[in-house]
Amino acid sequence: MARITVTQLKCAVLDPKWRARWLAGEQPSTFTYAGNGNGTVFGSRFHKETDRLAKWLTSPACLAKAASIDSAESLLDILWRLSLQVFTDELLAKGKTQEALAFTARVRNYCERLIQIRRRSKTFDNWQDVFAFSEEEITGIRLPVGKTSVDIAARVDAIRFHPQHHLEVVDYKLSQGAQQKSDLVQLAIYAHLLQLWRPGCEFCGTLEYYLPEFMEMSISREELADIYTGSVEPILDQMFGPGSKAASAPVQRPVEPRGADTRGHSDLMAKVVAAFNEFNLNVEPMEIIQGPQVRRVKVKPAPAVKVASLANRAEDLRVRLALDEAPLIAPGKGYVAIDLPRADRQTLPLRDYLQEHKSREKKAAMSFPVGVGVDGETIASDFSDPNTCHVLVAGTSGSGKSEWLKTLVASLALGHPPQRVRIALVDPKILTFSAVKDSPYLWRPVATKIESALAILRDAAAEMESRYQVLAKEGYVSLSERFKAGLFDLPFVILVFDEFADLILTGRNEKKEFEETVARIAGKGRAAGIHLVLATQRPDRTVVTGLIKSNLPMKVCLRVTSSVNSQIVLGEAGAENLLGKGDLLCDMGKGIVRAQSYHIPQTEFIKALRS
Repeated sequence: MARITVTQLKCAVLDPKWRARWLAGEQPSTFTYAGNGNGTVFGSRFHKETDRLAKWLTSPACLAKAASIDSAESLLDILWRLSLQVFTDELLAKGKTQEALAFTARVRNYCERLIQIRRRSKTFDNWQDVFAFSEEEITGIRLPVGKTSVDIAARVDAIRFHPQHHLEVVDYKLSQGAQQKSDLVQLAIYAHLLQLWRPGCEFCGTLEYYLPEFMEMSISREELADIYTGSVEPILDQMFGPGSKAASAPVQRPVEPRGADTRGHSDLMAKVVAAFNEFNLNVEPMEIIQGPQVRRVKVKPAPAVKVASLANRAEDLRVRLALDEAPLIAPGKGYVAIDLPRADRQTLPLRDYLQEHKSREKKAAMSFPVGVGVDGETIASDFSDPNTCHVLVAGTSGSGKSEWLKTLVASLALGHPPQRVRIALVDPKILTFSAVKDSPYLWRPVATKIESALAILRDAAAEMESRYQVLAKEGYVSLSERFKAGLFDLPFVILVFDEFADLILTGRNEKKEFEETVARIAGKGRAAGIHLVLATQRPDRTVVTGLIKSNLPMKVCLRVTSSVNSQIVLGEAGAENLLGKGDLLCDMGKGIVRAQSYHIPQTEFIKALRS
């Protein structure tokens, strides 16, 4: 399968000479189509600032406070205190007064734009009603070209909810003029990819220019489709279609062994040991294990060295080893593990898990993958196990929470026919499961409203009681035993909530009914083959209440915003230091383990649920 970036594809569309060089086997520079504003506009920094503000506005910890903000000056003040003052002070110290003023003006206009967007939202409750995603990486998309496909990835500035057009993909620009055609082509590519990423969702497009004065250009879904069909598709066919060099060239896939491997890591081990020694913390080197997302360095502390003393040096290690994130440091059996982030994290296709475990699957088992552990071994769970029969999932935006849910749902669908497993999906944000509304695996229609979500819970509780009567009459203690006896007329039912916070926060009556019904199903559902998977990006105590947490034995925590959130979900800190994009900590009743989740492209997910 061929690969290309969005920027390369845009250059190929706009510049025949660039395309000819690429077809000749070169890797020409894409700098030709970089911004051409007057002076230094600090485009990368502008994108970082806008993303930082969007993330703050939508983070669970700041959601209530952010919802009350209704002026551009208040938004600017937040960003000023977060990072903007430091950056402008740096510019002023270098004598770049005009650049500092222009940059601040751009950011102020961005804040004013957000207030306009807030006011156009007809049902604004918080900033999660404005932003679907900010600075989102779109990966795993296979773009069909003739009889082949092209692997293409993109990073969009923002995806926002739109009152008339469902969703809009937004591209921030700091220059205009000769590059406008380039901007339109890029936006058209984004819109097309997003429809493959989230089939069933409609995307219009918006170019927002900060020059520093603000100007916007709105492009309809139809116009974007015309640009893509007329300008991009013919070039894709020329580059990757039948007869092209790319179509016939073999793809070299890097193969990296999993598991324990200390070869080539002696320098890394020496640096870790030396860093601890600088603080009079003597440790003995043991081994390095290479996982898909981290390199786990195992050391044995000297008799007088406490584990807590090593853990307190995580930030110092980050500086000494030039890491993007602070390492997670935790005790193990006879060692202390230091997880160092890898720059070349692996993507783990779900199909690899399915092929690997196909021969081992039992027909009655409701197993599903959690991910791949640091030791390279797959961590699998089973709804039939009392320690993992119901699952609590938490993770902030961008952590990979929704992708993890999709791999769970797809693994069940690909492992069992609809007669043996049915799935109820609750998707308040509409984006995760909207494309599978016609799936034969659905036990009830996909729920996007609170009323329909509660109705699913009521139906599940009633179904559970009915099944107990059937099991008692036939002499079985569980649905699993009934399956083993060859009776498949009652399928397993898995209730998946991509976000349950709305059910908790809507009102006192809704909260009470939700908690009581969840407790009933959690207490008796395993024997009846009815299981809960509740996910939230707001793991605070008002959402993950004691009643909910105590009734969901399995905990999956992806990256969260604070150690308090990690404590609430797992009972200990650590998840705030995860890497995002599927990096997780999981408690299945035998201690907390770290893993990297599997990934399934949206097209494969839809195919799995519709087959």
